[in-house]
Amino acid sequence: MAVDEVKNEIDGATEMFQAWEQEHGIRVSPSIHFTGGEPFLFEGLWEVITHARDKGYGVAMMTNGSLIIPDDARKASSLSVSDIQVSLEGPPALHDSIRGKGSFLAAARGVEELVRAGNRVSANVTLSRLNVETIQDTVETAKGMGFYGIGFSRIVPCGRGKALLDRLLSPQELKSAYQKIASLNHPTFEVVSGDPLAGTLSGAALSSGCNLSLAGCSAGFSGVTITSDGSVMPCRRIGLVAGNLRKMDLRTLWASSRLFWRLRKRESYQGKCGSCSFWPSCRGCRAVAYAYSAAQGKPDLFADDPQCWIND
Repeated sequence: MAVDEVKNEIDGATEMFQAWEQEHGIRVSPSIHFTGGEPFLFEGLWEVITHARDKGYGVAMMTNGSLIIPDDARKASSLSVSDIQVSLEGPPALHDSIRGKGSFLAAARGVEELVRAGNRVSANVTLSRLNVETIQDTVETAKGMGFYGIGFSRIVPCGRGKALLDRLLSPQELKSAYQKIASLNHPTFEVVSGDPLAGTLSGAALSSGCNLSLAGCSAGFSGVTITSDGSVMPCRRIGLVAGNLRKMDLRTLWASSRLFWRLRKRESYQGKCGSCSFWPSCRGCRAVAYAYSAAQGKPDLFADDPQCWIND
């Protein structure tokens, strides 16, 4: 999408949120996360971020950090980008073995520029058997790089990740990893995971008959992904398209998409996830469930999360 197209879609989303506030008497605090690919490859990045901030959106970014120059760091700070996540796979040698020689140094330089300009920068780690044994070392590496905190998420076996299907953690390995991560969290340095499954370790289960979705996987429920060609998907790691903004406005898509509504209804989840008492606050990771089931030759967006330990 061209810069003007992106700005027009931001305007369309703004109209949707304003209508919600007027019709339902609710306060909406929307945010846009600029990801990729690599967002710093988009020449109009700062123009669309400026437009989003002018419209009242919170803005966050996810980048590999390698393309950041001092001017980018200053612009991010001046526009009050709320959080910039830089990918980190582990200590230097491990990071380079996964992302390519020299990638750690390039990311570290980017982080240095961002922090020097006063930005809030966090590390984002994709967990697999490649790096699960280095969680504590990775946390220490992130501290030394100047991050304020670090977040861990799971690898999704889609795209290039298909080749790493055998590197997915088992349910018990994943549980142990999240317990380790929770134990390292500290008031002066955040060590967290936004994974719905991680939340079950400290959250309370609800009645198995509760159909009100309160939190958990955001796909099609509290967020969507809009790709560079205008396609709207439940999540950037779920390649199913609900529609295209060049053919239908976001408000109509949000309210009428059969795909989104299936994700919001408990009866769509027929397996263990559907009967689980944590369904309202978890629902597993739909991207992992879909990608894993597709790898088995039976793609199912509502399949059980293969890494869930709760119903083992």
